[in-house]
Amino acid sequence: MAKGNFIDYVVSDNPNKYPNDGEQGGYWYELYGTPLKIVTWANGTDEEIVAMVEAADQGIINLSHYWAVGDTRTVHLSAMSATGVGESHAAQNVDLVLMHAGRYELADGSKCNFVVGQKNSLAEKGYMNSTDTNSGSWDGSARRAWCNSTYKNAIPSTLQPIFKQFKTITAQTYNGSTNQESVDYFALPAAKEVFGGSTTTAGPSTSYSNLTEFNTLFQFDWYEIASNRIKKLGETGSKNGWWVRSPGYDNSRYFCLVNSGGEAQCNFSASSALGLAPFGCI
Repeated sequence: MAKGNFIDYVVSDNPNKYPNDGEQGGYWYELYGTPLKIVTWANGTDEEIVAMVEAADQGIINLSHYWAVGDTRTVHLSAMSATGVGESHAAQNVDLVLMHAGRYELADGSKCNFVVGQKNSLAEKGYMNSTDTNSGSWDGSARRAWCNSTYKNAIPSTLQPIFKQFKTITAQTYNGSTNQESVDYFALPAAKEVFGGSTTTAGPSTSYSNLTEFNTLFQFDWYEIASNRIKKLGETGSKNGWWVRSPGYDNSRYFCLVNSGGEAQCNFSASSALGLAPFGCI
């Protein structure tokens, strides 16, 4: 598909910021007769962000030419009622970070443009299940249902179109040798996606997750920096542990977590209240 005509310059101090097939200087793209403005993840309007993601999905632009892992955008989430879980959430601002470029598989088999996750947890804590079990793993958890309904609906309606369903891989059972595949709009990251690391005969030495799950996944680039694994409750709260979706490899009561120091831990039962930091794919 042709990119269309270039109709105006985009002001930038960097002449290579918005490359046009090797030419210097930034431009707006003309998409189906409508100008497409090149904007940053941080500062574009919701409508401009949606238009850029749509253009990338159509192969007209490559978002990685303009956005990068670590770019952050402040988004206002609407209030969330206690639907399917034990806690409610006040309306609040969250910082959404581009955490990984590409690689995550979408429901239609294509690859995402970016993995997008919360820099910090929501201001209010919550559990994985109301009882102390990881039976059903991520797919059957109360927190997964909440991510794909209550949390999804709290995203501004003007920004929701950029988020796509993606395939989430998690251990089928905490001590098994098979994985389950879920299709989610939003999920919690797995232990491997946060910690990366090596394995031992007993289990992953840095994450406490099931070995089959661990060997299937990859680490998000954002979390390769250890300090990025530390999350506060809300954007201004204190440091606190937060849930990941992986069941612990040696106990039917636990899901894995990231403690307040950014380290892997797996000794909290599923009904414990910890921080919540979902991610999605665009």
